[in-house]
Amino acid sequence: MAATIQSTDLRRRVREVLDRVRRKQEAVIVRTYDTPQAVLIPYEEFEAYQAWQVQRRERRAWLAELRAIAEEVSARASLSDEEVEVLIDEAVRETATHGKSTVS
Repeated sequence: MAATIQSTDLRRRVREVLDRVRRKQEAVIVRTYDTPQAVLIPYEEFEAYQAWQVQRRERRAWLAELRAIAEEVSARASLSDEEVEVLIDEAVRETATHGKSTVS
C-alpha cells in the first residue's frame, strides 16, 4: 500500500519524501485535510503511465475505425442485387479511369 503524507508535513520534509519515492520506488499520496490531492510516483512509472495513455488513445482510435468499417459492411450487406451491380460497375469504371490517367 502507498504511504500517505499531509501536505503541511510534505512542505517540511519534501527532500526526504522525494528521496523515499526515488530510492524505494514507492508512491506517496499527498493529502490535505485527509482528502487525497496528488500522488508522488517515481519518474519511470510516470513515463510508463504516459506511454500507456498514448497506447490507449491509439487503441480507441483503431476501435472506432473498426466500428465504422463494421457499420459500413453491415449497411452494404443489406443491399439488393441491383445495388450491388451498380456499385461494381462504378468501381470498374473508376478503376478504368484511374488506369488510363496514370498511363498517359
